[in-house]
Amino acid sequence: MPFGKWTCYRYGQHSAFIARFPSKIKSGVTNHALVQYEDILPSMIEFAGGKPIKGLDGRSCLNVIYGKKAEHRQWAYGIHNNIPEGTAYPIRSIQDKRFKLIVNLTPDANYFEKHMMNLSNPAQVWKYWVESAKTDDQAKFLVNRFEKRPAIEFYDLQEDPWELNNIANAPQYAKKIKSMKAELEKWMKKQGDKGISMDVKIPT
Repeated sequence: MPFGKWTCYRYGQHSAFIARFPSKIKSGVTNHALVQYEDILPSMIEFAGGKPIKGLDGRSCLNVIYGKKAEHRQWAYGIHNNIPEGTAYPIRSIQDKRFKLIVNLTPDANYFEKHMMNLSNPAQVWKYWVESAKTDDQAKFLVNRFEKRPAIEFYDLQEDPWELNNIANAPQYAKKIKSMKAELEKWMKKQGDKGISMDVKIPT
């Protein structure tokens, strides 16, 4: 689905986490703490009575699951390299509970993903989006927005959960964007992520 898988948009990254343990977890409780997939392994190790080894990327979120804490992370990060699923189009993202920053590292290129955007595949919704774009302004907006992305995208997830209104150029958010971009770059450096040069075919 466009704006889902193979992107750094919310509905390509955000997953529900449902846990049931009658003697430990209170039923009917919802928590919106930021947790990453890398936190699941150390959480399960701790859950089983073990101690996560030093050096794991994630950290246990059991205190959130058990309702002992309301928060876990300040930031959640995202990465997408498009090869081999299409042409090179590296994307990075960072978000807190309110705002999301997406950095498209090659904004002059058109985004293309071979499974979803293959027009010869009649089963894919993209083909019908492109057809609709010829006569429907909203469809045209969505097709153009998906293929041609700016260097910086910035969204207020509370007011705009579908990430349709890019507020990157709004002056009141300049300071927030700058600080989040610096935090993202710090994380990339820690991960050894060199950005554009990472979205390449791996020699076999």
